[in-house]
Amino acid sequence: MKSNLIYDIGFHIGQDTDFYLRKGFDVVAVEANPVLAEEGKARFRSFIDAGRLILLNVGVGSEAASLPFYVHRELSHWSSFDRTIGTTRGDYDTIMVPSTTLASIVLRYGTPYYLKLDIEGLDLVALTSIRPIEDKPRYVSLENGGEDQIDELSRQGYTHFKFVNQARITEVTLHLPATEGIYVDYTFPFGSSGPFGNEAPGEWLTKEEVLERSNAYWNKPDRDASVDGCFDLHARLGSTF
Repeated sequence: MKSNLIYDIGFHIGQDTDFYLRKGFDVVAVEANPVLAEEGKARFRSFIDAGRLILLNVGVGSEAASLPFYVHRELSHWSSFDRTIGTTRGDYDTIMVPSTTLASIVLRYGTPYYLKLDIEGLDLVALTSIRPIEDKPRYVSLENGGEDQIDELSRQGYTHFKFVNQARITEVTLHLPATEGIYVDYTFPFGSSGPFGNEAPGEWLTKEEVLERSNAYWNKPDRDASVDGCFDLHARLGSTF
């Protein structure tokens, strides 16, 4: 595990990569949308030239292939390789994008300290692909935080969890001394993943505790994201609590 490396899988417009670089970490970022990838390369050119950022214009899925990618015309963060997600929420364009597995990226660039996954429906597919790799990231975060994700993380040796309401991420502040990287005075924009590891908001929970919170959210009959929020699942390696 490379203690100064973070993976930003689902780069989008670079909000998270910007934060990780400011914190002093090197980043391997992945963005399937070629327009966003080129914009990101222009924005972060100095970090790419300095060797602190690698930005890959590929998709992450279950195989190495050229696959249809459904690009939402109005909300780029709704674009997806998942046909149901990518084609049922408004107008879209279909393009072909090379895809690879997360395991292949890890084998090429090394295991990161923190792995951020936010790839519209394929987070679990990416996570499952690294199951055979013994050297695991210290921290992982995924979008949604359902029972299947919790079970897979537990299977891979993750024992500490946080269920973080992303709708309130703009309210989160970082405190001194920093417990991850260097301290930065930073305001998290809406839509960003926010802090990670020990700086992620909330207390660490057992698998049983986080399952209770996750199931209560997902099984709520009148669940409304505009009221109840939307969540990311954070996980930490460890054998004892």
